[in-house]
Amino acid sequence: MPRLIDHDARSAEISAAAMRVLERDGLAGLSVRVVSKEAGIAVASLRRAFATQHELREHCLSLIGERAAERVRVCKAQFQGRELAERVLAEVLPVDEERRTELVAQMQLSVLALTDDRLKAAANGLSDGVRAVCAIAITALADAGMLGEGRDHALEVVRLNALLDGIAMRGVLRGEFEGASEILKPLEHHLDELSQPTSITSGVSAGTVPRGDHPAG
Repeated sequence: MPRLIDHDARSAEISAAAMRVLERDGLAGLSVRVVSKEAGIAVASLRRAFATQHELREHCLSLIGERAAERVRVCKAQFQGRELAERVLAEVLPVDEERRTELVAQMQLSVLALTDDRLKAAANGLSDGVRAVCAIAITALADAGMLGEGRDHALEVVRLNALLDGIAMRGVLRGEFEGASEILKPLEHHLDELSQPTSITSGVSAGTVPRGDHPAG
């Protein structure tokens, strides 16, 4: 009897191999031949899962988002307040090898999406997912009474998003942090600062803040 193939597992295996190739060799190294070798499967098998290179790239972006969304879902079921904020934010930072690989792949493919309209929707979806994670964190702090008086929720989501992007970029591109504790240190400092009152206001209504219903919700 022919051996049955778990196509979902095969797709995930290929995507994981593609992300490792992206991290190691960059976009220039992302070829069917290299990815099939990395995954330990025949080229023909890879082409059956993903007929084109574009399909493979798009699936990589989708898989990154799905993995992060599942990790965030687990955090939301287990934690609240400051701990929930810290946990969900760590899920989109390069605190371990898995998340670092995801971030490198995301960066590589997001740059490509600047000139490839076919990838823009998937790349924008990941960016929106990070913004939703920031909204989850700010909402968790606010609900626990840990967001300083006078702070504009929508503005704080934007500021937190910018901080995460900066930490991720400098951690991956510059290797400025040694280990998860160093990566999380500026984030923890920022969350401490958010508990303090402020007189800063913005013209953005707090009602515009998403409450985490995007993919990461």
